[in-house]
Amino acid sequence: MSTRVYLGGGGSAEQEASLWRLFLRPSRRVVCWPQALPPERHEVAATWLRRALLPYDVPRVEIWSDLAGRSADELDPDHDVVFVLGGNTFDLLHHLQSRGALDLAREHVERGGVFYGGSAGAVLAGADIAVAGFADPNDAGVTDTSGLRLLGDAIVRPHYEPDDLDEAWDWAGRGYTVLGIPEDGGLAVVDGVAHCSGPGAVAIVTVTGLRVLEPGDHAPLG
Repeated sequence: MSTRVYLGGGGSAEQEASLWRLFLRPSRRVVCWPQALPPERHEVAATWLRRALLPYDVPRVEIWSDLAGRSADELDPDHDVVFVLGGNTFDLLHHLQSRGALDLAREHVERGGVFYGGSAGAVLAGADIAVAGFADPNDAGVTDTSGLRLLGDAIVRPHYEPDDLDEAWDWAGRGYTVLGIPEDGGLAVVDGVAHCSGPGAVAIVTVTGLRVLEPGDHAPLG
């Protein structure tokens, strides 16, 4: 069964339009997870998302503000997109850990469902979220920073710029494949193969070297 994970670099809806067009369909429901944002901002985020999705004719948008008691059986792998917003990655992971929801997205993807993560949501998809420490404070006190591991041993560095290469080398030296995604870039990882949606180029950094994916380029992960 095909696995489909879409990663945004943390830019605007317009900057990520090339990526969004790959997975948003009029037949699909978007199930939004806003937990990287404070609860008081969830409603504002929901309003923004519904407006941003208007060009894609998405018929239904649901906001799951609390994942406690949720099951993968509530998600239809043929029609539902789990859409994880940006914000503080440590707060996001803490919510999933404390609600026993770590397997929710994994099961959805394993069943053939679509996962999209933007910024914090993209980091969550990787092997470890500690890479988010460049921007996010760990006020939640997360000690186990393991991510969802939807990308093998890869971790995601959103808001990536060429000046961040030294930081990426450091993470690569710890055994990770680093996916450096700029704000105007996106990456579709389908069955373990990463496809650059553009318009920005994506950096793939490993201990053995650097590869830059231009729009339309692809490379296997792992």
